[in-house]
Amino acid sequence: MVDIRSEETEERSSLPSLRELLYYLGPGFLISVAYMDPGNWATNISGGAKFGTTLLWVIVLASLMAIGIQIIAAKLGIATGKGVARLCRERLPKPLIWPLWAAAELAMIATDMAEIIGAAIGFSLVFQLPLVAGAVLATVSSFALLGVRTAHRRGFRWVEFTIMALVAVISLAFVFEMVLAQPTAGQIATGLTPSIPNSSALYIAIGILGATVMPHSVYLHPKLVQDRRTQLIEASGDSENVHRRHFQLESIDTTLALFGAMFVNAAMLIVAAASLQGTGIGTLTEAYVTLRSVFGSNSSIAFGIALIAAGLSSSLVATMAGQTVMDGFLDLNVNVWIRRSVTLVPSLAVVLAGFDPTSVLVASQVALSFELPFVLIPLLWFSSQEDIMGNFTNRVRTTYGFAVIIGLIVVLNVWLLYSTLFSAGPPG
Repeated sequence: MVDIRSEETEERSSLPSLRELLYYLGPGFLISVAYMDPGNWATNISGGAKFGTTLLWVIVLASLMAIGIQIIAAKLGIATGKGVARLCRERLPKPLIWPLWAAAELAMIATDMAEIIGAAIGFSLVFQLPLVAGAVLATVSSFALLGVRTAHRRGFRWVEFTIMALVAVISLAFVFEMVLAQPTAGQIATGLTPSIPNSSALYIAIGILGATVMPHSVYLHPKLVQDRRTQLIEASGDSENVHRRHFQLESIDTTLALFGAMFVNAAMLIVAAASLQGTGIGTLTEAYVTLRSVFGSNSSIAFGIALIAAGLSSSLVATMAGQTVMDGFLDLNVNVWIRRSVTLVPSLAVVLAGFDPTSVLVASQVALSFELPFVLIPLLWFSSQEDIMGNFTNRVRTTYGFAVIIGLIVVLNVWLLYSTLFSAGPPG
């Protein structure tokens, strides 16, 4: 989907060595946790429980769209050294900055709420604890992860390795679940054939597509590529070829990481199809209990551990994104511990108030759906401006393709928002 306007160069076309590629793996994996956070689990599990593997193709389509968007976000950071939030502050009229920042902050709070509640559910299930105790464990663990980041502030690889390890835990858990589920080639082939059996399936399909791209991942990705960008400039100079090579390798990193996220999401749906279809499962807790009865306790424990890893890794990434948003829009760098504490308060308040956690997860996705146009449209605009991007400006066909994807996502998110707020549930 992404093209760069320039002549082909030998450096651009040469294949990277394994050592070079491994050095660049990292930012994409930090971003990938946004695509398998607890807020996405309910939709995937619901789709598999109600319609088997029928909607597997929707996950593939959504993932391909996400790869294109994240590659453009990374390209923006590589070409300009800036992110969407900072460019908004520098390029847009001042009256727009405050509402854009407010919308972004609400999205950060909604994101963090989903991550902490998801991890709290995981802790409560695995260790047989009340949800409040699970929330306390999730809070303590999130602060511990934040300590890893602050302790190695100058060594960005430590943060990447930590997140990559948690992503590996999630992936291995679902490899294990897939081994237990034993899906047939016919089931997978059926799921990859586009079809929508009824209006209720359409509702879930729109949910998968509409809630795929997370706002904080778009804000954060341009920031994550800056460490390597700075090192490359110091080592090799601020040349176009240097940035092209960086972009080539960052595109590989993003593609590999989001294909991994696609596997996790697809595995969720396939496992749900194998174990939950026809059961009327509607919550993560019910899914955990049913997995235990169908595949045994090891299956449910793996499910719970993966949920904990998804919640904690996503929580750390959401905190990093929150800092990026505040620094970009307001040129204000708040202490990371204060930032973490402030965004935790709403999550703990929701748990202590006794709200249904699944309903809160759904509400968080609605909030994120509302914010999405406010980051995707500026991303499209900035990446299409030659005075900003130089020779990295999107080609016309890239801009049109990106615009179609954004239009589709925005329409689906508006539909989801309307359906959630003004109807009792999915049609049909």
